[in-house]
Amino acid sequence: MTPQRDKPSEATTDARTFSDRLGASLPKEVDIVALGVKSKAPFQLLCTREALIWRTEELARNACDALERNDFAAAALLTRGVTETAALVWKLMELLDGRDTTTPQAMNDQLMRALAGWKADPGELPEAYSVLTLVQRMDRVLSGVLHTYASLSEIAHPNWSGALGLYGMTDREKYITTFGRGLRNADGNAMMIANALLGSLGAFEYAYNRISDVLPTFLTELESL
Repeated sequence: MTPQRDKPSEATTDARTFSDRLGASLPKEVDIVALGVKSKAPFQLLCTREALIWRTEELARNACDALERNDFAAAALLTRGVTETAALVWKLMELLDGRDTTTPQAMNDQLMRALAGWKADPGELPEAYSVLTLVQRMDRVLSGVLHTYASLSEIAHPNWSGALGLYGMTDREKYITTFGRGLRNADGNAMMIANALLGSLGAFEYAYNRISDVLPTFLTELESL
């Protein structure tokens, strides 16, 4: 959805511009009466989507801050969160586009999983979607998302890429390991994370806007108040 940039600084600047655009468009409310239909589905859909744009803006803004400081672990964690959030909005878009292939009750159940999903206490609330499953679904259309998500996870987790590989450099002749930020592959890490952030923001925006485009038609299909 969003072209990759060739320089870390350019990609981060573009991501910042994207984040600022989201920040200027944050919704303040969803009026269920104004929707004018008896079905709760549009309200559930919009409440979930609008909460997710607030989440996306916060994560993206702070990911840009972290990239500018070379705080790559934080940037990867935050960017991975943007990818997961984009994947859930993508799921909402797919539910709306595929509404003719499901029942109103099944759609309600799936929307409630997105709106009120929970993992800690099975049975108390609807089961939350697996974020990995959502990313895998999005990858069917946006090929490469899953691979990039895996790369982010290597840094986000305390694996080699997210610990010694990120903060340590060993002099094999002197047997001394030096610690710090940006000791190795700083440009490569910055480029991967910044482009992942740009791509995830592009996917989020596409799905978000697609919902806006289709919703008026959906409302005409539902029983009025």
